[in-house]
Amino acid sequence: MRNSDRLLLLSVAVLLVYLVLSILFPDLVSPFGVIYSWLLDFSLLLGYPGAFLISAIGNATILVPFPYVGVAFILGGLRDELTLAFVFDPWLIGIVSGIGAMIGEMTGYFIGYGGGRLIDEDQTSAFKSFVDSHPRATPIVVWFLAATPIPDDVLVIPLGAARYSWWKVALVQLIGKTMFLMGISWSGRIGLDFVGSILGSTDPLSLLSRVIEVSSVLLVIFAIYSLVRIDWNSLVSRRNSNS
Repeated sequence: MRNSDRLLLLSVAVLLVYLVLSILFPDLVSPFGVIYSWLLDFSLLLGYPGAFLISAIGNATILVPFPYVGVAFILGGLRDELTLAFVFDPWLIGIVSGIGAMIGEMTGYFIGYGGGRLIDEDQTSAFKSFVDSHPRATPIVVWFLAATPIPDDVLVIPLGAARYSWWKVALVQLIGKTMFLMGISWSGRIGLDFVGSILGSTDPLSLLSRVIEVSSVLLVIFAIYSLVRIDWNSLVSRRNSNS
């Protein structure tokens, strides 16, 4: 069994145990809710530096969903309780969050560079061959993952293991993350009041909320697993045979 298979089974088992416990004990506190509340309080206390730190921490966690995007969304649309004026500039939130996200994401790169174990050794060698044969496509894929909610550890870690230039990864990550988080921050400016009205009428301890919570994390895990399981050996062999 591959390392990625073991990680998938362990993640699914932990989430199912959490869901069963939530059903048996309806008042069980959601760890995701606790983490999110802490993140929000922390970012509100520190403002722009908080957005930077939360994004750095959120992207430094390897293959673990971390709600740093929600912080940028909320700060982008946050209003002063008295004047109802917006507190933060979405452009600046996007910039500082993007810088923090890039710095955090480079953690995965250096873990891979130092000998990450997520991808098997033969897969790493094949991945290096694939990257070397697609010098123009690699930065585009790195940018695409950085500019979308798709977890990019699955690519950044192998790039580190393949000894791909760190500054190329950092630069493209900075551009993609900044664009992504600017979009998230502006989405908060436009839609925070609407989302808040919906969430305010939803019981976070209800079974439906727990199922949605677990399902969201499972979708992220399966997306990561699907990308990790790409057979780079087959892709390289297929390309060589077509050359």
